[in-house]
Amino acid sequence: MHALPESNPYPDDPEVERRLGYEFEEIAPDRYRVQPVPSGLLRLYGGMVASQCLAAARLTVPADKVAHSLHAYFLQPGLTDRPVDFAVSRESDGRTFANRMVRMTQDGAPILNMMASFKTPEPSARHGLAMPDVPPPESLTSLADLVAAYGDRLPERHRPFWRRRQQIDWRPLEFFPFDEREVRPASRNFWFRAVGMVDGPLDVHQRLLTYASDLHIFHTALGPLGIGWANDFLQSSSLDHAVWFHDEFRVDEWLLYAMDSPAASDAMALGRGNVFRRDGKLVATVSQQGLARMLEEERKGKL
Repeated sequence: MHALPESNPYPDDPEVERRLGYEFEEIAPDRYRVQPVPSGLLRLYGGMVASQCLAAARLTVPADKVAHSLHAYFLQPGLTDRPVDFAVSRESDGRTFANRMVRMTQDGAPILNMMASFKTPEPSARHGLAMPDVPPPESLTSLADLVAAYGDRLPERHRPFWRRRQQIDWRPLEFFPFDEREVRPASRNFWFRAVGMVDGPLDVHQRLLTYASDLHIFHTALGPLGIGWANDFLQSSSLDHAVWFHDEFRVDEWLLYAMDSPAASDAMALGRGNVFRRDGKLVATVSQQGLARMLEEERKGKL
């Protein structure tokens, strides 16, 4: 095993991030602020800002309604040492559905816009994709161990994110590429669960699944292009992100994230994913498009 040393140089702490990241201060009606969370990152992680926007929308929705979908556009990166603000617009409130627009800003600059929809649960007919037949998570090596084994070959600009103490325990089922130049299949699978117990109702688990869903899905789309995500000539960023929730789940129990990529073109790549409970129930579907631009000059030292 190659677990990261206890003397991890990055201040990230999953429990602190989970608590402070959603500690909303109401600064005006339907206006909220979150103070910076201690982190070794310079830029805000996309999964965090998407999950924060979903949580901000949840603050304005009746308790009997549950999030069933969100659609987000990433507008520009945010910094980790500045507070972020959330403006929620109550677009509609019906007997069954409630719809919210959330605008996330930092120092007045736009970070992310999200539409989120909530619904009162009701009984109905149902169906769902079958979960892939894969080995159990206990038989797999953790991603933290793979990162540690890769060592100093990991470019320095990626180390704060991948070597920090993570919210999520990831277990890849296929070869995990760093800066591979080989063409890889347009599909891959990960088991994942939150580090530690997660208290709270379903909406707490939904926001943490949203947090996790931003990782790996776009990288899946790089495989058929023969581009590793750590390639120093790659300029990449998340452009938009969508999640549909289908059933109840707990994010501190193992979930399978089965991903594929249908297309890449125009320096953009599209990833899709389905999230299954360990009992095989499909609980969420995800899609994300990202920038995949190859540059002529190396991006060493650049995020």
